[in-house]
Amino acid sequence: MNRRSFLIRSAGTLGALVTTQFLKEAQWLIANEEKPLLILPKQTGIQTLYAAESEGSFALFLGSKPNEYIDPQFTWEEFGNIAWGHSEAETIEYLRENLGICKCEAEEQLNARADESEVFGWWLRHQSPNALAHKHLEGLDLGPEFGRRDITAGGIRFIDGFHPGNETLWVDVPDLLSISLLQARLNELGQGIKLEVLEGDYGLG
Repeated sequence: MNRRSFLIRSAGTLGALVTTQFLKEAQWLIANEEKPLLILPKQTGIQTLYAAESEGSFALFLGSKPNEYIDPQFTWEEFGNIAWGHSEAETIEYLRENLGICKCEAEEQLNARADESEVFGWWLRHQSPNALAHKHLEGLDLGPEFGRRDITAGGIRFIDGFHPGNETLWVDVPDLLSISLLQARLNELGQGIKLEVLEGDYGLG
């Protein structure tokens, strides 16, 4: 697990949005109106980062809301190439070994639809909105590691598997203040991503 916090700069810092003044304004809005301070990015072609309540925090999803499964229609040949980087010959060998069929039958399977459970497992790890949020945000300079002595506030947590054998990629923030700070930091970085806090129960705990 990787935890970071958001660096708070002085109000006079050139180009800074995550400042002591912003922190005060965000805290006031949350205390009085129970909503985060979200400043829309200026870029065009904006992506949406959804925040949904999950066990006392907010889980993040990039591009789609949680539980929106986009069912990709892959043939075995396409799936072998996209998911594993296999050549046609390597996919044939995979099918032969895993399906217990001969080479000629494996060749015929290349244009058949790939196994749904395999595709779904790969999608969860690589293309689900929680995985996309994890992969995109973890690569950004959002702030220092949690617990450092810099002037920081809020936090963001990156999880690669909830337990041994689990491959879920997950990212969450603890509160509305962290959502406010994350949006401001994304704006500082010119990411063209807007945060939207979802209402309702998405079955996340």
